[in-house]
Amino acid sequence: MTYKSLKRAAVCGIGAIVISAAAAAYQPANAAVLGSGSQSYRINVLTTIGIADGSAADTESICTRAEFARMLVMASSYKDNVGTASTAAASDVPATYPGAQYIRTALTEGWMRTRLGGGFHPEEGVTLQEAAKATMTMLGYTDADFPNNLAAGRLAKFQGLNLDDGVFKTSGSDILTRADALNIIYNLLRTNPKNSNSIYGSAIDLTLASDNELNATALIEASLTGPILVRNEGAIQEVLPFALEDSTLYYNGTQTGTYLNGLRYYTSQLNNTGWLILYYNANSKTVWGYGTDTGNNTYHCVRGRVSSITYEEDNIASPSSVWIDNTEYTLNSADVKFMFSVNGEIKVGDDVVLICQSDTRETDGEDTTDYYAVAVVQYSVNTSAGAMDSYGTLYAAGAGHYKVVNAAGDDITATAGQ
Repeated sequence: MTYKSLKRAAVCGIGAIVISAAAAAYQPANAAVLGSGSQSYRINVLTTIGIADGSAADTESICTRAEFARMLVMASSYKDNVGTASTAAASDVPATYPGAQYIRTALTEGWMRTRLGGGFHPEEGVTLQEAAKATMTMLGYTDADFPNNLAAGRLAKFQGLNLDDGVFKTSGSDILTRADALNIIYNLLRTNPKNSNSIYGSAIDLTLASDNELNATALIEASLTGPILVRNEGAIQEVLPFALEDSTLYYNGTQTGTYLNGLRYYTSQLNNTGWLILYYNANSKTVWGYGTDTGNNTYHCVRGRVSSITYEEDNIASPSSVWIDNTEYTLNSADVKFMFSVNGEIKVGDDVVLICQSDTRETDGEDTTDYYAVAVVQYSVNTSAGAMDSYGTLYAAGAGHYKVVNAAGDDITATAGQ
């Protein structure tokens, strides 16, 4: 329960990862309708789930056949089982060729073919006709579906299914740019295969939002790592699988601009409180940090001891709010409510960190700010030291493992429910 709510809290303040840097951070209630269909949106979504790689930013360069083969595989149910190539994938693609395993899969599945002479020609540009052949095959169409004129019929069906949405190429021999290829893959994922009512992307657990765009919230939740509790500045880089200077940083739901600005926010939080909660997405190299500074941010953390729990009409199965050191915080999700219920893990007297969403409204001519707990992190306190910050083990019932870094920078691994 807690694991899902913690991830959702990090997702709540994202914004620029899936739309644009200028877009507002979205909230849980309307996340399902997120989606603009813009090129940046599509690239960021595909980057988040690992289909687009670091070269995606160079959208106007030619997309090679090798690159396209990788995109096809990563958009399919084979993405986690591709392994490595032990033998040559084609006469001009030895096993040592980078991406040979993707080329082998694309050829084996019949999505792509070798060119005249038997070579795959991995460095040559992929054509619109080749992309149409690949995606139509993945959708379950065969040569028999186009008996009169195979190439023309396939391309016409490809265009009729709007698989070329965002692609400004019309001739089958046209060479695709990376932007063209990414648009085609994105469109593939949201298209129903032949004789199916589910989108192709459902094979890798993707769904559509109400605007017919891929559901960004679900994508990000599925590929998010966290929470991670860090105790010092050095530990921030230690827990990340990518360079901090190459990442996009958020603090309490707001993008920080340069990574140096973000690092200053993170360091200030660590200096003031001795802890910082992090989430990250490895594919997009994005980090979300949460701390106590409210400022102009929508989200912030509150740390303290549970002094009392308020229930709805004396129903102990349905808590409505929690008091942390004599301040009340409304519980606004089923996951968080469960953690404070009679069947949950957190009781009066426990030490916790709440990730809260703030909402300011006008009441009788004055601004009133309400705080809603959207996630909860419980500490395992070192009572002998008498300090909550001594170890700070994070856990969530039934949620797997969390990596925690203590004040010395050493790793501590805590099992769920420990």
